[in-house]
Amino acid sequence: MLNLTTLSLILLTVLTLATTALAWRRLLASRPVSDSLDRVIVTLTALCGLGSLTLFLYRWLIVNGEWRPLTAHVDGLLLIAALLTGLLLFLRYRSQVPGIAAFGLPILTLILAWAICASAWTFHPFRIGSVWLSLHLASIYVGTALLAVAAFSGGMYLFAERRLRRKQPATPTPRLGSLEAIERVIIRTSAAGFGLLTVGLVAGFVIYATDKNLTAMPGWWYAPKITLAVIVWCIYALVTNVRHTTLFRGRRAAWLSILGLLLLLAVWILSISFLAKTRVSQNAETAATTRLAAQASSLSGGKPQAFAEAAPCAS
Repeated sequence: MLNLTTLSLILLTVLTLATTALAWRRLLASRPVSDSLDRVIVTLTALCGLGSLTLFLYRWLIVNGEWRPLTAHVDGLLLIAALLTGLLLFLRYRSQVPGIAAFGLPILTLILAWAICASAWTFHPFRIGSVWLSLHLASIYVGTALLAVAAFSGGMYLFAERRLRRKQPATPTPRLGSLEAIERVIIRTSAAGFGLLTVGLVAGFVIYATDKNLTAMPGWWYAPKITLAVIVWCIYALVTNVRHTTLFRGRRAAWLSILGLLLLLAVWILSISFLAKTRVSQNAETAATTRLAAQASSLSGGKPQAFAEAAPCAS
């Protein structure tokens, strides 16, 4: 049976998908659209963000009941969804890019759909044993929200530039914004996300360096997850500094922001698969320990203390 979190996520995903369709209808309309449609899109977007934030707070304060807000992957995805919606509304009114919702809402829909999977089928709580891990999770999730804004702003830049190259009007009304305004959004959100990504990487290296089980693995420092994370960091370092060079401006900055997000998602997938393998190994060890305890108890005539002495040797 589906729990309240999963049901709420399904409703939010359907609402976001409907809002995405309205936003693209507005963007691609051949004639000027009424202001009422624009108000409907803004209202529905705000409802999606409010629902994501409410569900995040519900899980933090009621379901989890502890001071750490991020105790599972679904919590992080809800945090990204809430931040992403707030950034969409903020950029629409403050950065002169009114068409950004049409490019951001599809990403928001995918994040909420991913959260459904993380809640219903692949739910596994984090085993947070240090402040470094809490810092790592918070900086990576918030940084990902900012880098997602940079990525779909890059897609928006390429869309607008392509229409201009074909000598088509970017919009019959100013629905996208100028290329300069879109590029500023790419650079600023990449810079903020890059800073948080740096904090997350440093915290992650500290976690690896202080965990003897991880450092005991051969070649841990060039594992695919770590290698990709460093590549992502280098890509956003380039995007952040495009204002100082003409080599990576415009289209190249847009493509780099998209590539960076794709590689960051690859790091996420590798991390999740690594955690899943770790849990399987730990469960296998726990099952083996339980079997040894049962065998020792039966051999000692039902006295569990006999295994208590033998357990350290068995481990």
